[in-house]
Amino acid sequence: MKTNTALVIGANGIVGRHLTEYLNSSGKWNVLASARSKLNYETTADFIALDLEDKESLAGAADQLKAVTHIFFNAYTERKTPYEQSEANLNILSNLVPLLEENAPGLQRILFIQGGKAYGAHLGIYKTPAYETDLRSITPNFYYDQEDYLRKQSAGKNWSWTAIRPDIVIGFTVGTPMNLANLIAAYAILCKEEGIPMRFPGSPKAYEVLVNVTGTEVLSKSLEWAALEEKAANEIFNVTNGDVFRWSQVWPKIGDFFGVEVAEPQTFSLQEYMPGKRNLWAEITRKYNLQSHDLDTLVQWGFGDFVFNVEVDAFLDVNKARRFGFNEMNGDSVKVFLDAFKELKDKKVIC
Repeated sequence: MKTNTALVIGANGIVGRHLTEYLNSSGKWNVLASARSKLNYETTADFIALDLEDKESLAGAADQLKAVTHIFFNAYTERKTPYEQSEANLNILSNLVPLLEENAPGLQRILFIQGGKAYGAHLGIYKTPAYETDLRSITPNFYYDQEDYLRKQSAGKNWSWTAIRPDIVIGFTVGTPMNLANLIAAYAILCKEEGIPMRFPGSPKAYEVLVNVTGTEVLSKSLEWAALEEKAANEIFNVTNGDVFRWSQVWPKIGDFFGVEVAEPQTFSLQEYMPGKRNLWAEITRKYNLQSHDLDTLVQWGFGDFVFNVEVDAFLDVNKARRFGFNEMNGDSVKVFLDAFKELKDKKVIC
């Protein structure tokens, strides 16, 4: 019997999409999938259109939210400056929570996604391995603001919160350009089509540092676990695949998957040079009868420039989650990448 109702906020994003599919397929949850616009995939979960920046619009949806027991908050809104970004992302959470407190009497827990930015990953360097107890940096960070808000808002209430911190999330999605699997796949295919090697575009030093990623499967499992585990209340957990790797170890295996030669790294800006391949990508789409996604829909090249030029080790410690009882791990990040590429191929997004 389904006793819990999940409200997945940001259901079109890479985290929200896979979480919706995971919870829905488990048969244990009533799932409400929410986004500002309609879902870009098929699901039997109930869809609710919510504009988190519009309080009046949210109030109009109150009746649809009465059964919610767990909120999975994966929404994000972009702004020009870090301070504006922090304010905007705090607002979309603080607009939603009071509405649920007032209209969903069975609310038990709010799960929300943080990530490597909590440790300063966006600044290019942080202490490794990163622990959930590591100190904050002075720079504005909406993860801190959302966490502080939930700590204060939940005090003395019947609901609690849990923060999950994945690193770079790997899995299938379209329409979410900040997706490393899509970026690597598009880059590999463009290289292959032009008959040139797929060179690592970052620095030689970045090619050799230790990094980690988080697959959508283990992330979805961790979110469900944290939602139901009593000991996870008001706690923060790092979640990754459980292994670390160097790009120098993974890059040749990616090349093998796509059947493209790999040569030594050659540092250049993806953001500067790759947008000029839009026409070539359109030709590839027609030639191989792919879905008609333009390059800008699939890839955010600047994201690759950042990831591939981190010249210090960047990975999270996941032992706290183990100590609290979450023992799932993939342990094979290469397979996670290749599985994401295979799904992109199977769905004719890439060739």
